[in-house]
Amino acid sequence: MTLVHSTQRVRVDVSLLVDDLRFTLGEWVHVIGYLEEIDPDIMVKAIMVWGVTPGFDLSAYEESVAARMETTL
Repeated sequence: MTLVHSTQRVRVDVSLLVDDLRFTLGEWVHVIGYLEEIDPDIMVKAIMVWGVTPGFDLSAYEESVAARMETTL
């Protein structure tokens, strides 16, 4: 599957989860996995995927990620 946010896209291999994968198209999801390099792309090999709980604050999440990226650079 391909996850999209704004202009960013990431491919996610969910083949390990096909039997248990339950979500709605367009739903925000959490993904835990590991990076796998597949020329010329990088793909996330998912080991867990679950829906975001109601009340998820996207703006707060984006601000938190931006702040963390500034401190690690």
